[in-house]
Amino acid sequence: MKHRLLFIFLMLLGLLGGCEDAVDFEFTIIRSNVFTIDAPLGTYSYDVDLNTDSDYQRYKDHIKDVDIDYIRYSITANTGTGGKADFYANAYGGTLAGATKIAESISFVAGELRGTTDVVWLNKAYLESLLLGGRMSVWAVGEGAGVRLTLPVEIKIRVTANPLE
Repeated sequence: MKHRLLFIFLMLLGLLGGCEDAVDFEFTIIRSNVFTIDAPLGTYSYDVDLNTDSDYQRYKDHIKDVDIDYIRYSITANTGTGGKADFYANAYGGTLAGATKIAESISFVAGELRGTTDVVWLNKAYLESLLLGGRMSVWAVGEGAGVRLTLPVEIKIRVTANPLE
């Protein structure tokens, strides 16, 4: 009888121990910003702060994973010359000088407009490591004399939390 109770206890312990992953809670956060690029003056940073999301606030101490689903952009105004634009990121409050390039360069000709486009190459591991802390700073920087763009950007972030961990 004692062995049977011990066996049942160990089985229950094993079942309950494996249930933590079943309690994972996943939610999505979308952040948008419109960058205005006026090269060679640069651009202001956009601070992505997940702490402003109510789900993130609720599960902040139980975050298991942060995953970037995509970064999308469009060119809605282009009154300058052709050139390139690049995205950079750094820890929240960091400087552009210390930032890391996070996406493939966007090349364009003078006057070219572009609809919503996915960034092809993305340094996801770096971005996700920054977002594990809940915040990061992002820049869009133009390269070329006379580059003047309006560049709306959307970042979709998937967060996994587990209130039991």
